[in-house]
Amino acid sequence: MKHIYNLFIFLCVSLTLWSCKDSEEIAQASLTLNNNELSFTGFRSSLAVKVDATRRWNAIPSDYWISVSPDHYPGANEHFIANVAVTVSDNETGQPREGRITFFLQDEEIATLIIKQDKQNEEERPEEEFPITWANLQWAASTSITEGESFEAGSCVFADGITNAMESTTGEGIIADIGYSLSDTDPSGPDWTWTSSTDDCWFNGDWGDNFYYQGHISGLPAGTYYYTFRIRNGSGPYKYAGTGGLWNGIDNINGTFEVKEASGGGDDGDDDDGIDYSKLVISWVNLQWRQDNSPKKGEAFNAGSKIEIKGLTDLEEAATSGNKHLTCEIGYSATSSDPSSDEWIWTTCPWSGDWGNEWYYQGFTSEIPEAGTYYYSFRYRIDEGAYTYVGTNGIWDGTNNVCGTFEVEE
Repeated sequence: MKHIYNLFIFLCVSLTLWSCKDSEEIAQASLTLNNNELSFTGFRSSLAVKVDATRRWNAIPSDYWISVSPDHYPGANEHFIANVAVTVSDNETGQPREGRITFFLQDEEIATLIIKQDKQNEEERPEEEFPITWANLQWAASTSITEGESFEAGSCVFADGITNAMESTTGEGIIADIGYSLSDTDPSGPDWTWTSSTDDCWFNGDWGDNFYYQGHISGLPAGTYYYTFRIRNGSGPYKYAGTGGLWNGIDNINGTFEVKEASGGGDDGDDDDGIDYSKLVISWVNLQWRQDNSPKKGEAFNAGSKIEIKGLTDLEEAATSGNKHLTCEIGYSATSSDPSSDEWIWTTCPWSGDWGNEWYYQGFTSEIPEAGTYYYSFRYRIDEGAYTYVGTNGIWDGTNNVCGTFEVEE
């Protein structure tokens, strides 16, 4: 059964320490907690407390059954806002217990966090050894797309003892789905639609103390939609991401995006933007990102690329959802390292976001039927012009800028 816990008294503890270092200037040191009391009901579990600090701090638990991670942010002359994971061990005595975590800035005691633990019945012992205590909506490529395009977004996830304990390339059994609804409701409810494939939502990489997941939603008709991610560790319960932490419907809520109608007659307004596309030139491209883990036989491979076209990608008003005049495709081959050869298999790749003076595209190859080593690249073209092929850090030339490679496992 699920364990139960409550967060008591959202009280801001803010004390200030002044110090002087080899100078007449006064340098301020501070630490703020967003809770002063945590209550655990059950056995071993973790809760997150947000710490906002300048200067280096540490936290000392008063009893062996309380632990805190991390306990040494930030460094000197730094400012850091961190989600501290407070963990209680199994309550062997069966009696209510209370402990404290004392926070220090340098050698000065600044704040105390009170921890209370009460034991429930044996059958309420949590199934999760490493529960997910924080997740957020980290990124979205664009909040406005057109029918036929994909909406793409990302989420960061924290689970003490997993996401902050290793540099992972697989997600270590923590899985995520991206979901949407026409209603701004509790994402655990029945009016939400969720992905069921790693092709739609995948582990993107290790991000400091968090794991980062990215997913896309496609095939939606015009309308306004709400979205979020749901995450679980193995077969544990789902946790739902909000705008700044786990969804609660108040401070941490669902994200939203709009799908606009595709204009009929083949004219969506791009031809009225004053740009002469016949004079545009692709000036730079690269292989920007690829998934860390190797796909299995029968799965697709995921990667991303950037492109620069002066007079298009550097225009702020053009950075909404790509442009109908620009085509991007991702391709692969088992036999040829020249992406212009006939041995390559190509798949349309969606626009994913604006990146300064460049645009970013990310997508999947078609499913790869056999294990082995493969070459991959992207190709772009403006209207019906010649394709430009992408190398590792510039236009493909077969020497300095070449194709990427990846492995497909049995």
